[in-house]
Amino acid sequence: MEQILSERLVYCPIKLEDLDTYVKFRNEKSYRQWFYFQEPLNKETARKAIELMHNQSGYAVNILQEPFDIGLYLKENKEFIGTVSLSKFHGPQEELDYVEVGYGIGEAYQNKGYATEAAKAAVNWGLKSLAELGAEPVIHGNVEHENFPSRRVLEKTGFQLIRTEKYLSIYELNKISR
Repeated sequence: MEQILSERLVYCPIKLEDLDTYVKFRNEKSYRQWFYFQEPLNKETARKAIELMHNQSGYAVNILQEPFDIGLYLKENKEFIGTVSLSKFHGPQEELDYVEVGYGIGEAYQNKGYATEAAKAAVNWGLKSLAELGAEPVIHGNVEHENFPSRRVLEKTGFQLIRTEKYLSIYELNKISR
């Protein structure tokens, strides 16, 4: 598969030299606020996650069988700023009926449009990948009701609110709605 690029970002597996930056990003207050159910990230777990990204051959991922997690780097200076993912899985025990987009941007880079840019590039790749796999081209975004910045990212990316649950607003994007 071709490398994913957007206007200001390069999408590639996180570099091992960015281990400390990745750990810092995943433990920032703005990340932890919405991912409070995850354990804080330590270097050992981060190293394993980075190695997994590299073992997946970068972009040769079947998103119906394994998560697609990728690092976000600024084109201008190759600085790591966050992550974007597409996945049908919430851990080994929970397989979803749809592919879900996820994204996170380091605090120093927030409010600059990077999350929207990353989400657009990821869902475009994801819709193309799903079509190539013969799967229904639908991607969801699940976000807590109070996470207004993330809800706005989904809306700017073309997602439509389809329902609300106790804690989550469920958004959907499909090829037809684009």
